[in-house]
Amino acid sequence: MSKKPVFSFNNKSDKNNDVFSPFWVKPKSKVSKTKDVIKGIWKWSKILILLFFFVMGMWGCFQTSFDPTVASSQAIGSGLEYGFNFGTTGLYQYDVGSTAFNQNHVFTYWSMQYGPFYAWFVWPGAWLTMQITYAGHNWWGGLNGLLGIVVLIVIIRLLTMLATIKSTLQNEKMNEVSGKLAEINAKYKGLKDAQSKQMKQQETMDLYAKNNIHPFAAFEQILITLPIFLIIYRVVTILRPLKATVLFNIWNFSYTPSTQVFNNFIGDGWIYLFFLIVAIPTQFLSTWLPTYWGKQRNRASNANTSKGKKETKKRMMFQYIFTGAMSLIVAFTPTGVGVYWFFNALISILQSYIMHRIILRQREMKFKSSIGHIEIA
Repeated sequence: MSKKPVFSFNNKSDKNNDVFSPFWVKPKSKVSKTKDVIKGIWKWSKILILLFFFVMGMWGCFQTSFDPTVASSQAIGSGLEYGFNFGTTGLYQYDVGSTAFNQNHVFTYWSMQYGPFYAWFVWPGAWLTMQITYAGHNWWGGLNGLLGIVVLIVIIRLLTMLATIKSTLQNEKMNEVSGKLAEINAKYKGLKDAQSKQMKQQETMDLYAKNNIHPFAAFEQILITLPIFLIIYRVVTILRPLKATVLFNIWNFSYTPSTQVFNNFIGDGWIYLFFLIVAIPTQFLSTWLPTYWGKQRNRASNANTSKGKKETKKRMMFQYIFTGAMSLIVAFTPTGVGVYWFFNALISILQSYIMHRIILRQREMKFKSSIGHIEIA
């Protein structure tokens, strides 16, 4: 008895097994398949990039802590220093000694002598900053060193702008759904069985997927921040002209503010207290102001319900802890590093305000568009 063929209403067959798909199953087009492939490639590329930054950050951290060949010193002429070859400019602030580790500051030399972190990240930043500081070596009060750090900050921020903007938008979305997220947590509060945990996780993931939220997006910026901090730290501590910079003739870039305040307060140490009073609050403002603007944007949403406020408070606690750690870094690292964090915080505040205005503008345009549709109807 012969086998009867299986028919389908859409008359589209599977060439591999000659079985016709039902009419309600919409086959994927070549365009959608290509998009899926591109998304998969981008996803894994991003994971590999973040993993690379994390590995480089950890490499630099351990190398800085345990490798004696990269040890730095506040004293000019000692420790690992980067500058022009001996006798190039005739200025002690720029020419490293003939016995300095890096008298040959070629990229390939750094690759062989110090490894990938210093060659691929620290060397380019040190080279660029050195050119800028030397171009303004006649400026008053170390303003050339300040300009070098600011230019380095701007370049790094431009290179990492995509990650920071994405993190800002993700925080905005989290603020918008914080009320619903709090309701889910309240719904399953006290339930410890496996089924309840699975249902809570599923509802949470559905909420994230519906609003296109990536819960781990905030960690992307942190993974990038670690190597960036180490880059700036090493540039400030090994670059000869920055070690010699005394900003406004009162703040030495190579001195540690906390050490000066506690050990040399009667002398010139008290001056560094004013530096901390300016730099540390700016760090907290860079975290608090985006939160404040977010609350202003979401005043009418469920993010400002009692449950939403609790959820937002929990989520922001991590950011405040991170900011507190950055403030300690400002106090216990060279002043040049604190100058970097100060201007980095100012740029973060400016970027957050610009994003605040853009989001408000988009919402206003969306509201006007919806009103227009209602009037037409």
